Amino acid sequence: MSKNKIYPFAVASVRSMENKLLSTQKLMQMAEAKNAEEALRLLSDTAYGKTQIQDVHQFEEMIESHLEETYTAVAKLIPDEALIDIFLYKNDYHNIKVLIKEEISKISGKKLLVRGGTIPVEELKKNFIERNYAEMPTIDGEAVEEAIKQYAKTKSGQYIDTILDRACFAAMDARATEMKNAFVRKYVTMLADLTNLKTLLRVKKMGRPFDAFVEACVPGGEIREDLFARAYREENMLLVLKECAYGALCEQYMEQGFTVFEKACDDYLMSYVKEAKYKTLTPEPVVAYILAKETEAKCVRIILTCKLHDIDTEIIKERVREVYV
Repeated sequence: MSKNKIYPFAVASVRSMENKLLSTQKLMQMAEAKNAEEALRLLSDTAYGKTQIQDVHQFEEMIESHLEETYTAVAKLIPDEALIDIFLYKNDYHNIKVLIKEEISKISGKKLLVRGGTIPVEELKKNFIERNYAEMPTIDGEAVEEAIKQYAKTKSGQYIDTILDRACFAAMDARATEMKNAFVRKYVTMLADLTNLKTLLRVKKMGRPFDAFVEACVPGGEIREDLFARAYREENMLLVLKECAYGALCEQYMEQGFTVFEKACDDYLMSYVKEAKYKTLTPEPVVAYILAKETEAKCVRIILTCKLHDIDTEIIKERVREVYV
C-alpha cells in the first residue's frame, strides 16, 4: 500500500457512520431489559432494526445481515484496496470448518454458515464439494486436506478447528505483511499473541500437556514459544508471562478466570483500535470502524444470548466489551 495515498472521503464517511455506533449506555439498557424480547426491541431504532426477524432466537440473522451491510458499505469507500479482506478471512475459515463437519456428519450446517466472507457462501460450498481450491484463493487447500485427514485418524473435530484456525491466522499474517500498514500489522500481531495467551490459560487450567498448546498455537504473534513453554512449567504462569508485552494485562486479569481474561483481551485490543480516532487522512479509521462494528456485534450477541438463558443482569454487564464510541 502506497504511503502517499490519502483517504479524505473515506475517513469523512466513516466519521459520519461512527455516530450510529451503539453507545455503552445503549448496551447497558439492553442488559437491564427484563427479557430478551425487550432487549431486542431496544435495537428497533438502530441500523440492526432494518432486518426483520420473526423470533428473538433468530437474532444471529439480524447481526449477520448488519455486518454484511457494514462490510459492503466500507468496501465501497475504498474500492481500489483489499483493505478489509484481512478481517473477513475468519468468516471464510469459519464456513469451511462448517462445510467439513457437515460432510463428515451428514448433518446440514446451513444455519451455521455466515455471510460476509471474501467468498460468497454458495460459491465456497460449490468449490469445497469439488475440491476446487484454485477458486478459493483465501483458503489453504493443504490445511483443509490435513484437517480432514487428521479427523479420519482421530475422529476428533478439535483438529479441524485447530488446523484451520492456524491457517486463518497464517493468511492474515501474510496479508498484513504484504499490506505494509503498521496499524493493521500491529493489530494482527496483538490478536495472535492474545489468542495464544488465552489458549495457554485454557490448556493449563484443563491440565492438558504443553503439546496441546503447541498444536493450537496460531502464527503471527511476537511471543516466543520458549516463553510459553517456561510459563506452562511454572505453577504460577504469571512469574514468566510478566516478561512479555502483555505482562500487566496477564497479572491483572488472568487469575480471575478465563471469561474475565477473555473480556480483558478484547478490551485491550479495542484500546489499541481507538488510537485510529486521531488519524485524519490515512486508512486507519476505516479499519477501526470495521473492528468497532465487530465488537459491537459481539456485545449484542452476548447480551441477547445471556438474556435467553436468564443470566443475571450484573453478570451480563460485566461481560459487555468496551466499545469504540
